[in-house]
Amino acid sequence: MRTGLRLAPLVAVLQAAVVTHGAAQAALSTDLWRVAAGTLVVPAAIATDASAALWTPAFAVPDGPGLGLRLGVESIHAPADAGVSGAVASAAVRILGELTVNAVYGRLWLGDLVRTESSPEAIGTIPAYAEVVSLGVARRSPGRPLTVGAALRVLTGRLDYESATRLAGDVGIEYAGPHLRLGAATHFLDPAAAREQGTACAGAAEYRTSRVLLWGSPAFLSVRYGLTWSRGDGAAHLVSAGLALGEAFELDAGAANERAAAEALWRSRVGAAILVGAYRVYLARDGGVNGFGATYRFGMAATVR
Repeated sequence: MRTGLRLAPLVAVLQAAVVTHGAAQAALSTDLWRVAAGTLVVPAAIATDASAALWTPAFAVPDGPGLGLRLGVESIHAPADAGVSGAVASAAVRILGELTVNAVYGRLWLGDLVRTESSPEAIGTIPAYAEVVSLGVARRSPGRPLTVGAALRVLTGRLDYESATRLAGDVGIEYAGPHLRLGAATHFLDPAAAREQGTACAGAAEYRTSRVLLWGSPAFLSVRYGLTWSRGDGAAHLVSAGLALGEAFELDAGAANERAAAEALWRSRVGAAILVGAYRVYLARDGGVNGFGATYRFGMAATVR
C-alpha cells in the first residue's frame, strides 16, 4: 500500500492534466482507498473498526442479547499537499442468530484541483473522487469460532466530466479462538481488472494474552502480523501490538513495510480508542513515507442491543 509514493505522482499528474481519463479513474479507485487503508493499525483481514466490513467480508456482529445492530462512521484526512478527504458510513445487523448483513458507503476525494486556460488563474474546479457501495453477508458457524463472508462492491471513479464504474466481489474467512485470531480476505477482487485497478489479497494473525492485572484493572496484550499482496505492487507487511485496558481504553502501535524501486520503506501507525457504554470512539494516524506527511482517521461505532 504505497500511499505516499503512489498518490504523490497521481496528484501531480492530475494537476498537470496530462493523463488520460481512463488511467486517472483507475488510479483514483485504487490509490485513494489505499490512503484509508494506510491508517489501519489492526491488519485489514481481521479489522474491527466501523469500516471493518469494507476490508474483510468476514465481519460479524458479536453475539449478545437484543437486536445486534452496529452503526459506524469514519472520516479520513490526508495533509494539505495531498488534499485527500473522505468519509465512510456502515451498518450491520445480526439476524437469525448467526447471520450478519452489512452495508457500507464510502467516498474519498481530491481537493484543490482547479481548471486553468492560458493563465494560472483558476476558472473552475475539477471533480475527482472514488466511491464504493458495498453489500455483504457473514455467517458465524454454530458452536465453532469460524466466520465466513462475501460482499458485492460497486466501485466508481470520476475525473472531471468522465466517470467509470465496475463491480467487484470479495470473500473472507476468520477464525477467532480464545487467544489466536486468523483471517484472510480479498479486496476489490475483479478477475477482469487491469493491473492498475488494485485487486488485493490479505492475511493476518493475532495472538492475545490471558487477562492480566494492570493498574488494578484487567488488561489484555495483543501482537499482530498482516500481509497484503496487491496486483502490480507486490507484498506489504504490517506488525503491530495493542493494549486493551478493561472495557474503557485501547492503545495500538505498529509499523508497515513496503518496497519501492528495490528500497525497503517503513512508516509508523498508531491508534487509540475510548469505550463508553455502547460507543467506541477512536483516532488512528499513519506516519507517511517519503516525506509525504501523515494521514488521520477518526471514527465512532455504536452497538445497539
